[in-house]
Amino acid sequence: MSSTSMINRSCTLTGGYGEPYQFTEAPVPTPAPGEAIVRIDFTGVCHGDVYSRDGGGPAPAAPIRPLVGGHEGIGEIISVGEPNQGFAVGDLVGIAWRGQVCKVCQSCREGAENYCEQQQIVGMHMDGTFQRYVAFPVDQLIRIPPSLDRAAACPILCAGVTAYTALRKMQPEAGKWCVIVGASGGLGHLAIQYAKHFGLKVLSIDGDAAGNPEKESFCWSLGSDAYIDFLQAGTQLSDLVKTTTDGGAHYVLVFSPHQSAYDAAGDYTRFGGQIMAVGIGNCHISLRPILRKNLIVRSNQTGTKADIEEAMRISASGKVKPKVQLMSLASVNEALGKVKAGGVLGKLVLDVSSNVGLRT
Repeated sequence: MSSTSMINRSCTLTGGYGEPYQFTEAPVPTPAPGEAIVRIDFTGVCHGDVYSRDGGGPAPAAPIRPLVGGHEGIGEIISVGEPNQGFAVGDLVGIAWRGQVCKVCQSCREGAENYCEQQQIVGMHMDGTFQRYVAFPVDQLIRIPPSLDRAAACPILCAGVTAYTALRKMQPEAGKWCVIVGASGGLGHLAIQYAKHFGLKVLSIDGDAAGNPEKESFCWSLGSDAYIDFLQAGTQLSDLVKTTTDGGAHYVLVFSPHQSAYDAAGDYTRFGGQIMAVGIGNCHISLRPILRKNLIVRSNQTGTKADIEEAMRISASGKVKPKVQLMSLASVNEALGKVKAGGVLGKLVLDVSSNVGLRT
């Protein structure tokens, strides 16, 4: 059966910011030159997808509509146009954050296309993976190790590579303390595991307003060496971190978007330590602790295509195992509500292959 005789069911944004996804149907496209048609099996749900639907963050001021969201998708190529850059029908591939880069700006020329000034974000500027079939540029496809579970591998495409490259940038020394703020979420739970891959001791920081122990238990299960509930710690947080880490953190990864997280990090990071800013928020970092303790403040934004494939290989080795909760594609609006509200342990992943009503 040709691709043009098949029906593609998509989760499509058709209204303004804040309007929910609608389900639309159209024929499966044929690949243009340099494109492949990927049959998506699973796709992760990221906070970036919340911005695509509701606005804010990196979303454009005026919404791009109609738009199919999603950018952590994995599936097989069913057709491919020329030039194909070595990709073939049947290849297992991933679709990540970027769908297009300019290749001429300074960051692209220096091999840091994740900072491209003109990058097109999948599911925000161009159609993404909340659909069964997607036409996508072959030069941005990610090869997925066949040994990886497809659903579990989805988060590596965005959250995983972000956590991994954030750690790698700090050139961490084994045996030192790494504090992870927002440790039970999509980024944080992977950062715990990548930090252990680097041989670090991990102090996880998270909190539950109801006092439930699930977040703490979850972090322990991933290899944390210590855990602090910042809500219970209150004003004693910095003292507790310093006591636990014998003088303060060597490395701090802040995945929280809240000002209080950055304020505290400046206090409990030890002399000469590093703070990695990843959480997107309208925050500032005080110069006082930076100057007083000779701190280094860094930032990180996803990773390159090569970085993603490296993060995948580490996961394929068994050292990093994303924890996912499966939902149906039809539950996309519910899933985004859960991500927006916070409190999801690990990552939500949508099962696209079993989408009710899909016709092929």
